[in-house]
Amino acid sequence: MKKILSGLLVGSILFGGAVSIHAAEVDGTGSASITVNGSLGQDNTDEQAPNIQEGSEDWINVTLDTANIFYTTKESDHKTITSPHYEIKNNSGRAVKVSVANFQVESGNLSNVEELKISGKDYTGTDQAIDLNMLGTGEFLVLANNQGKLDVENDPTGGLASDTLYSYSGTTAGDYYKKKAEHTTHTLTLAFEALGKNGQPVAP
Repeated sequence: MKKILSGLLVGSILFGGAVSIHAAEVDGTGSASITVNGSLGQDNTDEQAPNIQEGSEDWINVTLDTANIFYTTKESDHKTITSPHYEIKNNSGRAVKVSVANFQVESGNLSNVEELKISGKDYTGTDQAIDLNMLGTGEFLVLANNQGKLDVENDPTGGLASDTLYSYSGTTAGDYYKKKAEHTTHTLTLAFEALGKNGQPVAP
């Protein structure tokens, strides 16, 4: 299942920027026709959107998978944890920092798990990981905006990653799961922070 988190606020705005003015002289007639263009609401996919405050949650527009699994492998005698790959995609006009806010065990336990990592690549393609079983929280990775830019004004060519595939990996303790099967359920909470136009965190 995929879920879209979008910080869109609908309302009436005055769209700033360059305006092409077409002038006409009204002479000898009692009426004139004027072309009127409106811009309603705010588009957080437009990196040049003039009406969204830098650092605002209104910039957050992320698509992600919301149902994940991990499991041990028979080939490793159930000592190795693995999983499918899951996607996080930044649809926003600003770069977004992704952090693990919480990893909660809802049922079962991980007392016989030595390591359980969530791993993915950031906007530069560099591997990033957090051990959910030990630390549980912290900054995970940063994704470029939907044009492949971290710094909107100084990265004119883009080319940076705006999406990533993440997965789970780890190891279990001894031969425990070779002879015993357990099911666990968890809630992973990811936090998203919209970075500023320059690709840096915005001071509160």
